[in-house]
Amino acid sequence: MNTIEFLTISSAMVPDREALVCGEQSITYAEMAARVNRLANAMQGLGVERGTAVAAMATNSPEYVETYYACAKLGATFVPLNYRAKHEELDHMVNASDTRVLFVGERYLGLVDELRDKFGAVREYVCLDAKPEGMHSYEGLLAGASDDEVYVEIDDNDPTILIYTSGTTALPKGVVLTYNTLSVYVTNTMNPADPAVERDVTMLSVPLYHVAGATAMMSSIWGGRTLAILPQFDAAAWLETVERHGVTHAFVVPTMLKRIMDHENFDKSDLSSLQLITYGAAPMPYEVVSKAVDAFDCGLMNAYGQTESTSTLTFLGPDDHDIPKEEGPERELMLRRLRSVGRAMDDIEIAIMNEANEALGAGEEGEICVAGSRIMREYHKQADETAAAIVDGWLHTGDVGYLDDDGYLFITGRKKDLIIRGGENISTGEIEDVLEAHLKVGEAAVIGASDVEWGEVVKAIIVPAGDDQPTLEELVEHTKSQLASYKAPSYIAIVDELPRNPMGKVLKTELRKQYGEPKNG
Repeated sequence: MNTIEFLTISSAMVPDREALVCGEQSITYAEMAARVNRLANAMQGLGVERGTAVAAMATNSPEYVETYYACAKLGATFVPLNYRAKHEELDHMVNASDTRVLFVGERYLGLVDELRDKFGAVREYVCLDAKPEGMHSYEGLLAGASDDEVYVEIDDNDPTILIYTSGTTALPKGVVLTYNTLSVYVTNTMNPADPAVERDVTMLSVPLYHVAGATAMMSSIWGGRTLAILPQFDAAAWLETVERHGVTHAFVVPTMLKRIMDHENFDKSDLSSLQLITYGAAPMPYEVVSKAVDAFDCGLMNAYGQTESTSTLTFLGPDDHDIPKEEGPERELMLRRLRSVGRAMDDIEIAIMNEANEALGAGEEGEICVAGSRIMREYHKQADETAAAIVDGWLHTGDVGYLDDDGYLFITGRKKDLIIRGGENISTGEIEDVLEAHLKVGEAAVIGASDVEWGEVVKAIIVPAGDDQPTLEELVEHTKSQLASYKAPSYIAIVDELPRNPMGKVLKTELRKQYGEPKNG
């Protein structure tokens, strides 16, 4: 199924419903379908055809979303670029993908000018929101094009979107997601547009170059919802958008959720329209989700997944967040599950495997591996990396964890993030959870520091919860009270904040560079 059918069906079923809203912009489904046709016809005039790579470097906007659907109509491969990437990473992404047409937002024109000489394959440039010299303008292309339907045959296994991973340890890898993988995900998680169903509104506040943003723009259109677009996340704008547009569904990363709840306007905002807030993309501190359970009068859902798995693999649903107030075994069980990422979705199979690719039993820790119809086709032009990631049909996520007896998945760390102390494998995630339960600790990240005797020992990077900083002795005692003694930190460093990527994941590589020496501080 070509994902352009999401728009084709919804524009037929709910033509007058708002499809996209952003600031003062409002575009109905009928208008969006016509604009996408015009853009597709204009792009054909620029030489875009089935298989052509078309990239975008911009913040979220209706034009950005329309560009994806025009690519789908033509069978082109859409390449959303992380505008926060380093110059060498952008150079790599554009050239490795063989991008022929680059759509760019006005705020990134200077960046593109700096790199333009290196973008050897790019033949055409289109500015989404301005009319600079030497580029086509988006609205100019639409104004001069027909809105006639365009039909291009595609294969379900053709790439529809090429998303580059964050590249925190090496150059980014291009994850090839096909029409089939995305169609399976979207149609399995949401019903199609129905004029008899009351209008829902999805908030888009994560970047479209992230799989959570890409799937949001597809699911919303397939479901006939209104997509309320934030160019970039801002807590005040998030709260105002919920109130203004009656947002019913939203996805946030942990840092976003914390900033929303901490904002001075949180208690003053009308959030009554919210039905479900989904969170994911990075580990959620237990204290933050516990606070959210009390702060929001709507369902909460934890979604765990990867770009390579076309988004969500497991989910911890609203019922799992409905914690009983009364003390007792049921409350304790549900509080424990709140530290998990839930159970597998119906179309995904999960196994915990050891180094020999053998499945482990409940409670045994190993690499989280998944199988199903929506794992990535491949890493673009990287056969060896693809073969290492997909073994006998199983995608090796690189995450470490275990399944409990009821199938709830607990993530304890990254396979590459293991600390090996005297032959003992130590997952950093469980130590971070314990440290963050200490009253003096706001956030914690754990890395390995070299040691002559043990090879590696634990070093904790701590953001204090207040002015009273924890001591190493306090943290060692606290850790040993809950974990094996060899998992206690040997060193600590106190910092104001942890370095994170745009989706909130802690950049362990940066921490190792700055604080990896075997000493305090």
